[in-house]
Amino acid sequence: MAQAQIRAEAQHGSIAPKIPLAFAAGMVIVALLVVGAARFTGFSPVQDMGAAEIQKSRLIRFDSDAQGVAVVDASTGEVITHTSKEGFVPGVLRGLNRMRQTEQVDVAQAYRLEKLSNGQLLLVDPASGVSLDLAAYGHDNATLFLGFLSPTGDKS
Repeated sequence: MAQAQIRAEAQHGSIAPKIPLAFAAGMVIVALLVVGAARFTGFSPVQDMGAAEIQKSRLIRFDSDAQGVAVVDASTGEVITHTSKEGFVPGVLRGLNRMRQTEQVDVAQAYRLEKLSNGQLLLVDPASGVSLDLAAYGHDNATLFLGFLSPTGDKS
């Protein structure tokens, strides 16, 4: 009798494998509908960085020494602030300098710090064309760079 049941199940198939297949097919259909709706409505996950106007801008240079990194106003040569050897500013500087070295660009050229009307804070490297949205590195790190826009280096 047990053999008869096994033969009957083999002929008609089991219902268990159909459930995961139906679930997977349903997920694919839902994903296609969502993507199709997004494309149809014109949704774009890419931000248009050219839409905002520059509210404040400053050319800054970074000078490394034994104590850390001096943030210098590139126009006047005045030191805005001095940071330690470790932390966010030296880390960003190392990454940007590495990029400049691979492109064989002078690492002493100034960077442009921009605050846009939409609230973005950008560190732009005119030499390499790289633009960093500093909010992506956290609020505290962006606030640190925001202080470099004021003449006294405060965070207002």
